[in-house]
Amino acid sequence: MTDKITDQPEGSTPLDDISGLLRDDISTRGQLDEAESLNIINAVEWLESGRLPDVFTVEFYLELHSRMYDQVWAWAGTPRSETGARSNIGVDPEMVPMELGRVAMEYNREWSIRGDEKLVPFIARYHHALVAVHPFDNGNGRWSRLCCDAVVDRLAKQPPIIWATDTLIRDSEERKAYIAALKSADEFDYRPLIEYLVERNGDR
Repeated sequence: MTDKITDQPEGSTPLDDISGLLRDDISTRGQLDEAESLNIINAVEWLESGRLPDVFTVEFYLELHSRMYDQVWAWAGTPRSETGARSNIGVDPEMVPMELGRVAMEYNREWSIRGDEKLVPFIARYHHALVAVHPFDNGNGRWSRLCCDAVVDRLAKQPPIIWATDTLIRDSEERKAYIAALKSADEFDYRPLIEYLVERNGDR
């Protein structure tokens, strides 16, 4: 089995440009995964500290991504650009700030009027809305899940959402189900994603 630094799990953004890599000691996918995981711990600790801005703001979105990857990637916290290797994934790059602002405003309002709606359907739609914008060169899935975790912890005052029974390991059946559910949401069918989350989190 190869372990090239550009190897990616199914459904991930292609990692075909590593020019922004800050670490010259990383040469394999395994080393990159480990470095990113350690970096993300800092972001999780920041979320748990409670010292963060409103979770439905562009400021929060950029700061969270920066804290997740700032020790590994030069583009951490920086929206995709026209000249980037992944300029054609998600919304047009020039629309990223506007679309992030739209998602923040829309879901802030929806949260304020959601009434008795259960948490999981809201999180499913919110997660997909963030992923669909695809604001960064990479790390959008993990970033959007942490954005959801911030809502669950800070606003819902509930335990974190379980996104997988173990981890979303490369090419696992669970990951395939998750990616398929996201693709259904692309077609405005959120049921598979809601069912995926209910199976792991109960009917909450």
